[in-house]
Parts: sequence; structure tokens; C-alpha cells
Amino acid sequence: MNTKFRDILLKSIPYMLSIAGGVALFLVTVDNIKDPNIADLMNNISASLLSIPIVFLLYDYSNYKISKKLNQTLATSMSSRLSATMLGLTILLRQMTGMRGNLTLGELNKMRDISPRMLAQKFKTKPDHLRQLGAYHTELDDMIYKYGKNNILDVASLQNLGELALDLLHLINELEFHKDKKAAAKYTIDIFGRIADWLDSDAGAAMNFQKMLQQALDTKIPQTN
Repeated sequence: MNTKFRDILLKSIPYMLSIAGGVALFLVTVDNIKDPNIADLMNNISASLLSIPIVFLLYDYSNYKISKKLNQTLATSMSSRLSATMLGLTILLRQMTGMRGNLTLGELNKMRDISPRMLAQKFKTKPDHLRQLGAYHTELDDMIYKYGKNNILDVASLQNLGELALDLLHLINELEFHKDKKAAAKYTIDIFGRIADWLDSDAGAAMNFQKMLQQALDTKIPQTN
């Protein structure tokens, strides 16, 4: 049985039972109850049973509309927040690897093809860079949890963001503990690729890239404790 149809059927059982009970009680009252007072009482109960499904259906519909509107608001907020975070991370990594020139969507796509060996030679890491990378990782984790819990992100998007957060964590570990610039360069290029793929898949991001870039430049980097 189709899962969606089964869920709808299970949810409708209480409503159908309430309607059936109301109709049955009304028919029994009409045919068998002669006392007017008892008949009125039974009819009131029957009417209540018939009205319960209507009340709950109206409640479910109102709740659905409110949830849909809230999810749309969250989705808009998510898109803007994610784009600013990703571009802010890109700007930081470009600074750490000595990249110059204007950042465009085309340039971001080209950055995934940079030689890891060449990138490793340009890595210059300061303590503040590591703090900022940690802050971006915390920000990504928070968005994955928040938007995943509210079903704003689909499974594929959650997986992509999870892989991005994991690459960023590997990068931080390499820079902070192993001091392996070649490995760090590899993770950096992977991060560039994942960010480029994310932005390429978002038509709005591609059209408004410069606006989002300015937003990323204007956004204060979150700080970790």
C-alpha cells in the first residue's frame, strides 16, 4: 500500500468512526427513544459526534496553512543565510591562500581545478583564521540541524551540507594539529567545489551572486567561544 495513502487512511479513521457513531446514534434515537428529554439528549450527543470531524478538519487545515507559510519564510531565510555563509567562507579561504582578483561565480567554478600543490605553497594561516573557520563550521552545523529538523532541506541538500561541514572540519584539523598543507589544500579545493555546486544548483543564487557577495562582505563573521 502506498505510504501516503496509508497515512491518510489512518488519520481519517477517527473521523469516520465519529461520523458513523453520530449517524448510528441518531437512527437509534429516532426509531427507539420515545421520551422527548432523552431523545433531545441523544440528538445533542449525535450532533456533537458529527461536528467533531468538522472542527478537527478545520484545525488541521489552519495548522497546515500556518506551517506552510512558516516554512516558506524559513526557506527564504535559509537561502540567504546559507549563501552568505558559503561566500564568507570562500572569501576567507581565498585570503588564506593568497588569491587575488574579483570573485565571480565563474571564477568560483574554476577554483575547483586549482593544483593542490600550488595552493599548498600559498597557505598562510593565522590563529584568527582558525577561529573564523571554526565559527563557520559552527554556523553550518546550526543550519543543518535547524533546517533539517523543520524539513526545510531535502535529503540531498542535507547530505551536501553535511559533506561540506565535514570537509571544513578536516581542513581545520589539518591546519591546527597536523600542519599538512597539501592535505589542507585538497580539502580547500573540495570546499570550493561543493560551494560552487550549491550555488550552481540555485537559480536565484546564480542571478543574484554579486548581491549575495556584498551581503557576505557586510556580514560579521560569527564568533565561537
